[in-house]
Amino acid sequence: MADELIATVRWGSLNSRAALYGSVLSVDPSGEVHLANRLMPSGTTLQEWYSFTDYQAVREAPTLPLLRGGASYRLEPELRTAPADSVVFDVRYFDRFDELLRVDVLHAPRYEFSSPPECHHYTIRLANAGCDELWFTSFALREGDADAE
Repeated sequence: MADELIATVRWGSLNSRAALYGSVLSVDPSGEVHLANRLMPSGTTLQEWYSFTDYQAVREAPTLPLLRGGASYRLEPELRTAPADSVVFDVRYFDRFDELLRVDVLHAPRYEFSSPPECHHYTIRLANAGCDELWFTSFALREGDADAE
């Protein structure tokens, strides 16, 4: 179904793969995250969300829903950055043997992607692209309209 809301994803807990040394990170009562680090290099992962986890290893449940192979999707982030549009999302698809299938790098203003048919699980990363400050509330994951492509 086109434009159906699948999930709303919030920041969640910091995972060990996020390298935020020297950053100031605060969460206000509404759940908005403010992150500031003017010296962070581009390409640094700010946060990562998973559709599959090894609970014994990380003690955390997946935050992303499963995707249908071959379907189109869209991210609708509720965030702002200084300077503007200085973060990217990347979606990494893995097969059932945990081999990387493909990476889609999503830039503003279009955050659209399609899942490969052989995808078993995926991750979504929020990465620095010259960002000094970030205010992040959530992102919505919607099923896209395949007929619109």
